[in-house]
Amino acid sequence: MATAESVAKAQPSEIDPFALRRFSVTEYHKMIKAGILKPDDRVELLEGWIVKKMPQNPPHSSSVTRANRWLARVVPAHWTLRVPMPIALSDSEPEPDIVLARGDAEHYDRRYSKPTDIGLLMEFADSTLLQDRSNKKILYAQARIAAFWLINLVERKLEVYTKPHAGTYRNIGEHVAKERIALVLDGVKIAEAFVHELMPKP
Repeated sequence: MATAESVAKAQPSEIDPFALRRFSVTEYHKMIKAGILKPDDRVELLEGWIVKKMPQNPPHSSSVTRANRWLARVVPAHWTLRVPMPIALSDSEPEPDIVLARGDAEHYDRRYSKPTDIGLLMEFADSTLLQDRSNKKILYAQARIAAFWLINLVERKLEVYTKPHAGTYRNIGEHVAKERIALVLDGVKIAEAFVHELMPKP
């Protein structure tokens, strides 16, 4: 008979895949409502899997604050800045660092923003860089999120992904710290900022 110790020492390849199970968004909400999942659990639903979120370190938190302040000054009134809140996908409920969604705040009193609402989604990555650049990028492309900015705090650059098609982004751009980046919503240029303004000083 397997003991708790033997299960704990098992390698991923030794775990019965049929013992694992994905959850629907509805089931995920029921677990939250029942108190099985609590706010301090810091998890998100990604393609049916309940995934633990990495804690933020000071550079990550500082970057989110800087971007939030800039966007709050320049975003038009018919867009809502949502920081950080879940977005509703078919089998996922990720919690991006920043989302710009169409409409005013009242649009989202009883629902999360969905892909067709979103003009720009931003993730700030240091320890989560590989996950954000692979899993999250694919997830957002499959959902046809119009624009995904990955603020790469490791290499101090901004990776811009636009024009989602067939589960990938057709346009990929990289901008280093001293370059300017344009904020474009629905094809309209709203403002510009230097990339380094979105990051702490090195």
